[in-house]
Amino acid sequence: MDIVELRTPTAIVRHGRGRLIVLRPGSEGECVLDVPVTDLLKVRLSRRADDAVVIEIYLRYPTPVLTGVPADRTPLPVLVAEHDVPAAAEIVERINDQIMAAQRIDVAAPDLSPPAPTWSKTGPTRADVDRAVRRMAPRREAKPAIAALHRYVTADEYVLETAVTTAHPPAGTGLGLLVVTTGRLLFISIGPGDRYAHELPIPAVLWARSTEGAPATPGEIGAVRGETGVDVHDGNITLHFTGTDRADTERVACAVNFAVRRDSADGAAGPADPGVAQLYSEWELLVERHSLGMVDDGQFQRYGRGILRSLPDSVATP
Repeated sequence: MDIVELRTPTAIVRHGRGRLIVLRPGSEGECVLDVPVTDLLKVRLSRRADDAVVIEIYLRYPTPVLTGVPADRTPLPVLVAEHDVPAAAEIVERINDQIMAAQRIDVAAPDLSPPAPTWSKTGPTRADVDRAVRRMAPRREAKPAIAALHRYVTADEYVLETAVTTAHPPAGTGLGLLVVTTGRLLFISIGPGDRYAHELPIPAVLWARSTEGAPATPGEIGAVRGETGVDVHDGNITLHFTGTDRADTERVACAVNFAVRRDSADGAAGPADPGVAQLYSEWELLVERHSLGMVDDGQFQRYGRGILRSLPDSVATP
């Protein structure tokens, strides 16, 4: 980004290459502020009660930058002449645009767009189902359940992992195919007898974990040596599934937790600026410290003004 400069009656404001620099005018060029744009909360052009126009520079963190005195959210004011207001507005907009760009988070995530099924004489086939099945230990008896999964999976969910496990009540009884999608936990029965399928929506799940039974000693009734499992908790009961392949059960547990986090975080974004509740908490703490004599009147006015000015424009009073 090119460097732009604005000369005001009280300072030289220079922005470019990811930094904001404020110098005192004169031959010395004393540096008042030199910070990366990522350290800025916002920059605002304001008109004071005395009708003077100032650029207010808010720092994200209380850092000693102004003659060795911490900023503490109090904006650094730069006086602007009336004829320089258009140029000041342009540089303020430019700085705020870069602040906003620096706050954007680019989260690398796999492409979980559900693939379209391909149709054959035996029915639909989904590529995500095939990939998940190839990762698990092969089991010949699982073929009917896999074929059923191709039909059960919906157009708005993506199959993450599969494993052949044994369900324990109330999740089911006996051998079956345990399936994790972005929207559901499925158990499709395998073997003789009545076929059935159980499902649990991912939004109802709190967590999952892989388990490993302790080896049984001679004469003791206990877990089979090498038996692994998956526990899935919905806030009320814990569903338990056991398997024989540790890698499969661990992948299923990780997939469940991934789906839970993905569902809870989908569309959520933390505010880049401090929230109103946080700022009012800081205000209450400041008032308490002032009443105890921990903060003098001058500090109280300076810190308090900074907190109030950090409120969103729609909340702060003029």
